[in-house]
Amino acid sequence: MSDGGPLALSRAEARGLMLAAQGLLKTPAGVPGPLALQRQIERLGAVQIDTISVVERSQYLVLWSRLGPYDPAHLDALLSPRRAVMEYWSHAASIVPMADYRYYRPDMLRRGAHLWTGDQEWADEHPEVLRETLAAIQTRGPLASADFERDPSRGRTGPWDWHGPKDSRRALEILWTTGELMIAGRRGGQKLYDLRERVLARAFRDGAPADNALPDPEERRRYLALRTVRALGVITPSWLWDYFRLPAPPGSTKRAGGLAILQSFVEQGLVRPATIEGIEEPAFVDAALPLTAVRPRRTVLLSPFDSLIWHRSRARGLFDYDVCFEAYVPPPKRRYGYYCLAILHRGRLVGRIDPKMDRAGRRLIARGLHLEPGVRLDESLLTGLAGTLRDLARFLGGDTVAVGANHHGHAELGQAISAFL
Repeated sequence: MSDGGPLALSRAEARGLMLAAQGLLKTPAGVPGPLALQRQIERLGAVQIDTISVVERSQYLVLWSRLGPYDPAHLDALLSPRRAVMEYWSHAASIVPMADYRYYRPDMLRRGAHLWTGDQEWADEHPEVLRETLAAIQTRGPLASADFERDPSRGRTGPWDWHGPKDSRRALEILWTTGELMIAGRRGGQKLYDLRERVLARAFRDGAPADNALPDPEERRRYLALRTVRALGVITPSWLWDYFRLPAPPGSTKRAGGLAILQSFVEQGLVRPATIEGIEEPAFVDAALPLTAVRPRRTVLLSPFDSLIWHRSRARGLFDYDVCFEAYVPPPKRRYGYYCLAILHRGRLVGRIDPKMDRAGRRLIARGLHLEPGVRLDESLLTGLAGTLRDLARFLGGDTVAVGANHHGHAELGQAISAFL
């Protein structure tokens, strides 16, 4: 790093700063409690939700990667009864700080901002279903989709029929997206929906932000843009908007709009201008981030929906890593496996593992292990991988780690890890 003027960062230095901002730099100490989880979610701004649980649901893995083994019930408790977080559309469907509610409420009020294709038309055609669904929750309290009856004569129309045969399920999602309902908790992973007013009454002692006192689009854009800077530590104009899926300012491209807002942050002393070796765009570093030299030492696994790598062009540009999610790819066409976790080793993304949790047998099975081109299989990588696999197994309630008999990928890596487990 340089002294005076724009910072001149090597790619390794830029990666180290981003890992520090993301909470991935240091091995955590102690057993984290609810407050540590809440602070981590506030630090990230958003934790993407996904339902695939072949290992564990992504939201739990993202926090494990940063905090180590914790009690998953603590994350559930942040939603209910603590009301410290909420679920809404952010980068995607995400867990976000309840304190940021006022910045998400405008999207709730803009009907259709996050509705799936066809949902607005369906809502216009079935107002009675929306009314009946809302009335049931108003009368009976928090309800899940399973609490509503379905027509036994109806079934799913195909693999992409997310709502299935229940009109009430579609109504619940529409009412949640438009802010009539909020997620009040989870029951066995299923969403529990309740009236927005009842959820907010427990979240805000002094009263929830009123709809006539919400941020205008520019204030919201600047707030979430700065949130992105804080979450990533290092930013370029083209990386700025994806984190919270923000639109560019009216009349501007994303790159030009990003550069303008980041330069305004420079003038406010919020960021420092920088260059990153091998990256053509101007870069900016969070001014609140310590600029001491960082030498990442951790080895840990990352969900494919982890905020470090969910922007694929950023992962490719800074880490030389192509995120590959193949859960919906037919098995014969998969290159790496059903649900690969990225291997973060000493500040680099060096490969991927396709694991599966055998809950009945209390085993974590590594079904595929793949190293990136040019990565050398040395003792530090083997030791780190074995350690993080054991940690993940313990977090998931497992006793052992095994390399699957039908292992694919680098055979020598599988054999070597087996020797270290």
